[in-house]
Amino acid sequence: LNNKFMVRMAEHFATRVEPMGASNPERIAAAWQLTFAREPDAHELSALSTYADRHGLANACRVILNLNEFVFID
Repeated sequence: LNNKFMVRMAEHFATRVEPMGASNPERIAAAWQLTFAREPDAHELSALSTYADRHGLANACRVILNLNEFVFID
């Protein structure tokens, strides 16, 4: 996919999940649930919440959309 397309989709995704939580950990948990249909484990949640705090929710959503678990179907 085009890189600009993925950035834009991550921005849209962040806009969708932002009202789903009062903090980045709650928003990341919501995004994770929507993407993978499961709760993130403690390490996943901690790492992505820290990343979102440093780089913004849209960038954290981009990471989620680029994870192998999302890209590949078993």
